[in-house]
Amino acid sequence: MISVKEAFSTILEHIEVLPTEKCALNMAVGRVLRNDILADRDLPPYDRVMMDGIAAKSEAFTKKGPLTLKIVGNQSAGAVAKKISEKDTCLEIATGAVLPDGADIIVPVEEITTDGKTATIDEGFEAIPRRYVHGKGTDCERGELLLKEGDILGAKEIAVAASCGAAEVLVSSRPRVAIISTGDELVDIDQIPQPHQIRRSNSHSLAAALEASGLGFSKLYHFPDELDAVREGLAGILSSSEVLILSGGVSKGKKDYLPGALADLGVQKVFHWVAQRPGKPFWFGLGSSGQPVFALPGNPLSALTCFHRYVLPALRSMAAQVLVSPVELVLGGDYTFRPPLTCFLPVRLENKGGPSEVLPDPAGNSGDFAGILGTDGFVELSAEPTEFSRGEIVPFWPWL
Repeated sequence: MISVKEAFSTILEHIEVLPTEKCALNMAVGRVLRNDILADRDLPPYDRVMMDGIAAKSEAFTKKGPLTLKIVGNQSAGAVAKKISEKDTCLEIATGAVLPDGADIIVPVEEITTDGKTATIDEGFEAIPRRYVHGKGTDCERGELLLKEGDILGAKEIAVAASCGAAEVLVSSRPRVAIISTGDELVDIDQIPQPHQIRRSNSHSLAAALEASGLGFSKLYHFPDELDAVREGLAGILSSSEVLILSGGVSKGKKDYLPGALADLGVQKVFHWVAQRPGKPFWFGLGSSGQPVFALPGNPLSALTCFHRYVLPALRSMAAQVLVSPVELVLGGDYTFRPPLTCFLPVRLENKGGPSEVLPDPAGNSGDFAGILGTDGFVELSAEPTEFSRGEIVPFWPWL
């Protein structure tokens, strides 16, 4: 049995990066960028006016008291820059317009009174040159790196890419992911189970988490606890899927056929059993074409926890996404865990005006998936100590 740290590093060592594909920018939300995007021009590309009002020359503001200027035109957004030559004149101007040549003062509309021909500036207005001007190149200069390979394309990244003219972006392809449940006790969700049966939930939970991650396309399968059925079904799936995620059938029971069936099909076992709770029977291997195979325990909390702790980072690594360490938060209550195993403890986030804390909210057991409905994720408690005190800093993994 290996440690959580060993299991995680071993998985990442065996992960291969996915190929790239081109994607229209309006379809790229959630995708992982695979090329750098540089500014193709200064941003903003001109001295951009930030307020509706008038544009004038600072030489006009040499005397105290009200000032009246002649309106000689209008500088609208999107129009070529006009010029102000005389200090007693001004241009009406719109937010987003280019700063007119010769102008360096913007007077907001709230500070003026106008009759359409002249504009009178309020006596208390303080004329500060370029106060309401978003200077050319102050956000970034042409050629500056804005988005880098491995960034996830969210709304703000899409905005930046669009401003650089990236109508099409290079992104990681999304793998075909087979999500496979096993077990004679499981029936479809639209069926009424017998007293000895339960509805399938793991496959739907894992598919939902995969969909939320945006890292792959899932197809769901189910096998009964029959060796031939498991072996035959897996053979077809291995030839058509780039990632396999299985749940159940991986422990030491007489009908836990998955490890043997995978071996029969030439899937290389990399490790089996991890010193953790929940999820100790976790199995990882590689198919003949190098595709990762994750066999998760069948208990719902075990499956969901292993997905977030191992499968999700592996998918991110495959997509060339920049991996970040889990956020470290303050444990908000004492907790005791005696087995010499890493503990994945469900928690609730709480913020009382200071740093966020995580409050222990353990489920009844690894099958108690309803017991985590009020939780926000889990923390990872190391295997050595048995007592964990309030105030300790612990790594936090959020649920998707």
